[in-house]
Amino acid sequence: MKFELIESIDDERIKEFLSLKDKALKVEDLIVVETEKVIRKLLNSDVQVLKVFGTEEYLNKFEKEISDNSIEVFTANKALMENIVGHNLHQGFMALAKRPQYVSLQELGDKILIFNGLSSPENVGTMIRNSSAFNINSIIVDYKTCSPYMRRCIRVSMGNIFKVKVHFTNNLRGTLKELQDHDYQIISTANQEGAIDLPKFAFPKKGAVIIGSEGHGIESGILEQSDTIVRIPINEEVAHLNAACSSSIFLYQFSL
Repeated sequence: MKFELIESIDDERIKEFLSLKDKALKVEDLIVVETEKVIRKLLNSDVQVLKVFGTEEYLNKFEKEISDNSIEVFTANKALMENIVGHNLHQGFMALAKRPQYVSLQELGDKILIFNGLSSPENVGTMIRNSSAFNINSIIVDYKTCSPYMRRCIRVSMGNIFKVKVHFTNNLRGTLKELQDHDYQIISTANQEGAIDLPKFAFPKKGAVIIGSEGHGIESGILEQSDTIVRIPINEEVAHLNAACSSSIFLYQFSL
């Protein structure tokens, strides 16, 4: 396998790795992926990989996966790589790829997880990992939710973002109506009066579970449109669980 040696931080061939800023990458529909485990899932997905940049140790380890002639392969010593990305690398390995396209609503499965206004990349990444763990591989994100293809989201998801189908909506209420018209049951999650305790609720075979924002929960209009509201019965003094933590509990029940 042929490596192209990078000896200067000013080399144009690795300019995309200089800042790792999500906004700059988004303009060109690109994503930067880091760490060995996450890149392995990327390389074993259908996502188009454009460049790989790493120490010779990692490039040799992944020789089979990156031998495709369409992938540009660059190497440098670790000290130079740390200088390029602006922070100490835990692992000297990065990849540049085309951002996966959002899918149509019709491409989603019978069980869907919906994000309403989630702003934390850590929570979004963790919930994608949770959903993939329970084989719920259809996700809807609204315009108030941070992109699941942010660098931090990808890393926290442990690359499981590449296993799921993601639909983006600018009008969540309209999307919910369309789902209801196609016989999906809309289930909101909220610890409020009148909500059904999770152990007493039987999830439908065709449904969509909504997780709301970290600070404010699900929007009131979305709650009103939902077919059912379900809660996790917990100690009243605690009141609420972290969004990512509660998602794992709901997703386990949803997957049965």
